[in-house]
Amino acid sequence: MVQKLKVAIQGGPASFHEVAAQQYFPGYDVDSVPCQSFRQLCEVLQQGEADQGVMAVENTLAGSILPNYNLLHQFNLFVTGELWLPIEQNLMALPGQQLQDLTKVVTHPMALNQCMEFLTQQPQLQLQESHDTADSAKEIRAKNLKGVAAIASKQAAALYGLEMLAENIEDRRDNFTRFLVVGQEQAPENKAANKATLLLQVSHERSLADVFMQLHIHDIHVALIQTLPATARSHAHYMVIELEGENSHNLQETITKLEPLVEYQRLLGLYQKTKYPEHPNPKKKVNALQH
Repeated sequence: MVQKLKVAIQGGPASFHEVAAQQYFPGYDVDSVPCQSFRQLCEVLQQGEADQGVMAVENTLAGSILPNYNLLHQFNLFVTGELWLPIEQNLMALPGQQLQDLTKVVTHPMALNQCMEFLTQQPQLQLQESHDTADSAKEIRAKNLKGVAAIASKQAAALYGLEMLAENIEDRRDNFTRFLVVGQEQAPENKAANKATLLLQVSHERSLADVFMQLHIHDIHVALIQTLPATARSHAHYMVIELEGENSHNLQETITKLEPLVEYQRLLGLYQKTKYPEHPNPKKKVNALQH
């Protein structure tokens, strides 16, 4: 019997978060718990209403979602894994319409950012942000909104009975989103774990130089380093740093050496790095469908 796993996702059925959850947990019957925001996703996990969560933190075209690292810290959650997902964005609307019939497109702001080249060629379209790609498609069907299109996945078009007007409208084919798998518990000890996500607070530039010296000594690669935006709850400025090493022992030894060099340090997660997807041809032509 396949074990059921409740996974909190940002967005609804057929969202890219749900696709990521299903891909990361292939041996489970994934029961998605839809959330309208990343904060709600963290609340759901904190309250024990889901076993795991899947949270986007980075897109190759639109950049990082840095506030999500603050949320993980605020809700005392841990990173247990990661997944890179290819993102194919599609324009869809109620059946029987042409592209020239549309006056508005509704979708998540990250999806808008990923498709600006296509959208600037459609000046008649008013752009409207929503909390989710797939839920935008759902609303069009539920309210029978003519003249309105959504940008979402092919799965969303199929689920809500919308017609695809243009496929793969993202600016580049190498449009990938990195999702973190998060939960209330740290990942089980894994000697093959070769990536770590930490929050640091350093007092001055010399401390940061000492941190980089230790990373160099231990042959640790810095995959990401960013200053996080301040929050209303805290005036402290944290840095998120993601490290890649040979194995778990190598990383843990290095992290121990860093602690005396900084004012604050928290290990958000030690996990196995996922393979970055490769695409041979990053530039592409939009496939506008003929009806």
